[in-house]
Amino acid sequence: MRFSSAVILILCGLLVGCAEPQKSSPQQEDVHYILGVSYLQEGDASRALQEFHLAHKADAHNVDILVGLGRAYQLKGAFAEAEEYYLRALQLRPDDSLIENNLGSLYLDLQRPDDAIHYFGKAASNMMFTSSEVSLTGLGYAHFQKREYLEATNAYRKALRQNPRYAEAHLRLGETYYAMGKTERALGEFHQALKLNGNNIRTHFQLGLAYMKTDNPTEAVQYFRNVLKLSPSSELGEQAENYLELLQ
Repeated sequence: MRFSSAVILILCGLLVGCAEPQKSSPQQEDVHYILGVSYLQEGDASRALQEFHLAHKADAHNVDILVGLGRAYQLKGAFAEAEEYYLRALQLRPDDSLIENNLGSLYLDLQRPDDAIHYFGKAASNMMFTSSEVSLTGLGYAHFQKREYLEATNAYRKALRQNPRYAEAHLRLGETYYAMGKTERALGEFHQALKLNGNNIRTHFQLGLAYMKTDNPTEAVQYFRNVLKLSPSSELGEQAENYLELLQ
């Protein structure tokens, strides 16, 4: 699962990491822009692209529209196009933390953790950014990609100091503890993440793995079954089914 698949969806509550502030002007481009945002929230990146391109024809220098295009292309897996639009937007609105956060997420998708660290770090260091826990979590995951586990845990802990109820940071911190062989600590973070977001299939899956590692097959089966119940046709659902065949 791409990191941005999780992060961008989470950010969408704020339009987090999805720099898409509301606009009030009743121009034609605004109508298409608002429709594009609506389609993104519904998970329909193709129709969002159509609307954002119509908006872009009417206003080629509007930063919010450029970011909407970047995000829609990123969700479609068209990373080169996403990068082009994000960078264009950042050139027009330098040091915008939401755009920097989006770029960090994109560079994680592109397996370019050093670039992700740069942009997540810039976003998180902006004292005016009200969602720095999101960028700090992205920063942690970029270090995790490089197997820099100490730096990753430091970033996640800082994110949780900013917002102790940010489930994604608990989940990612748990994954790092798991990779470090600290399974009991990992279980604690996974359970905290589950309390905050009980429908996250990755959290259930990671709990299944952790309980397998602690030789607790009964608990592992329970959480792998939860994955199948929540998302049977997903990649994690298929993996959970394979583990269940081994455990039962």
